[in-house]
Amino acid sequence: MGKLNFGGEPTNVIYGFLKSLVAMQDFHGTHDMIFCWDYGKNLRLKLYPKYKENRKSRIKTPEEEEFYNAFRVQMRLLQEEYLSTIGFANIFYQRGYEGDDVMASVCHNLPAGDEGVIITSDQDLYQLISPRVSFFNPQKRKGLTLQSFKRQYGILPQDWWKVKTLAGCASDEVPGIKGVGEKTAIKYLKGFIVKGKVFDTIKSPEGRRIIKRNIPLVKLPMLGIRKFELKNDNLSEEGWHNVTAKLGMKSIQDKFPWKRLKKVKNIKK
Repeated sequence: MGKLNFGGEPTNVIYGFLKSLVAMQDFHGTHDMIFCWDYGKNLRLKLYPKYKENRKSRIKTPEEEEFYNAFRVQMRLLQEEYLSTIGFANIFYQRGYEGDDVMASVCHNLPAGDEGVIITSDQDLYQLISPRVSFFNPQKRKGLTLQSFKRQYGILPQDWWKVKTLAGCASDEVPGIKGVGEKTAIKYLKGFIVKGKVFDTIKSPEGRRIIKRNIPLVKLPMLGIRKFELKNDNLSEEGWHNVTAKLGMKSIQDKFPWKRLKKVKNIKK
């Protein structure tokens, strides 16, 4: 199970989260962070009941079930208690919507002059890249800007969701048109005139049906998401100490990380 606090409760997820959070703040040179969470039963299930259908079924053993349950509990504690205790003010979620939808709302409503970096490994979020929003994959330590995205894919980020309607999204278990992958979808969107069975399928009634079904599943944000009001954080050494002491995290308890960060331009993460 990993790290436990004094009461025998698992804390490994929270510990890893806090360490990664500090690493990302150091890497990007800012302490301003926005946290976007899934919350409640996913509304996309009403549109497509097989959406992310097999994620839980991948849990095969009692140990995996135990880890999954502990993971959910720890993430909920971060969301509802620990981050706000440390002093983070922008902890956003909306019932029925995914964190991706929340991120899209934030990116589309950034205050004038602000810039943002989406920190995630989920490529669905490519569609949010803009002149003021870039993408950073924390696992690969690689980023994408508007310019580098256009060089790599030859289309605009705002058209990325169209690629997903054609090719589908394996991670979310949204099937695309048979035989169509991302490269084929991009060629189609760029207007390449290619004759063949796959391109004929895209234009067929079945292809149009799949595209229509997939649009609300892959396009961000989903209709109905609200606008989130950004607030100034109030990070405190006392809050950090209270959280890490309560959880028995001695290795980071007395190392309030934001002392050493210089005040930089208000870059929202």
